[in-house]
Parts: sequence; structure tokens; C-alpha cells
Amino acid sequence: MSRELSDLDWQILGKLAPELCDNGVCSGSGRKYRSILPPISMHYAKSREDFRERIERLSDEELDYLLCLAENGEESLTCIRPEHKEEFLEMVGRRASSERAAKLKKFIEFLESM
Repeated sequence: MSRELSDLDWQILGKLAPELCDNGVCSGSGRKYRSILPPISMHYAKSREDFRERIERLSDEELDYLLCLAENGEESLTCIRPEHKEEFLEMVGRRASSERAAKLKKFIEFLESM
């Protein structure tokens, strides 16, 4: 589900992509970003390792915020590269809980099967 990014969303996006200079507009669609992780995955991260380094910048509070959005379907995890999805889920398992990571993985798989 797409959404309007809040000030907090833009702060997190800027933290994960300090080089953000396109005013938050997707070069492919010409639309404003509607999620945080897809633009990081598709436009800024140059590799799996780069994506990991970027998401490791998240504080515990920011990670929990993103997880709550993802669990409610408001943060799109179906639109990120598969290897980045794996990195994110691994980090969730390590920093939040393996149960939360497993539940989120099942939710993503459900969404992708639709």
C-alpha cells in the first residue's frame, strides 16, 4: 500500500541515503517516493553489502517503526531486490526477534503470491 511519507520517513530516508538529491522522486515513475526501503534498494544501494551497511544505520526505534509499517502493509518490502529482502530479514532476526522476522517473511511471501 502506498502512502505519503511523513517527516520521520524523510529523515530516515535521508539517513539511509545521504546522497538523496532527486527531491524524493523516482526516476522510473516520476512519482514521489511512497516507501523508504524500495528507493534505497532500487536507486541507492550498489550491492547487497551496501544495502546492509545502510540499513544497519537504523536505530532500534527506527527499525521498530519500519517493522510496524511493514507488518501493517504500509512499507513495501515486495518492491525491493530479493537479496536486500534477505538482508533486511536477517537484521530483523538479529536485532528484533527471529519470530518477528519469520512472521514478516510469511507476510511478504503471501503478498508476493497474490
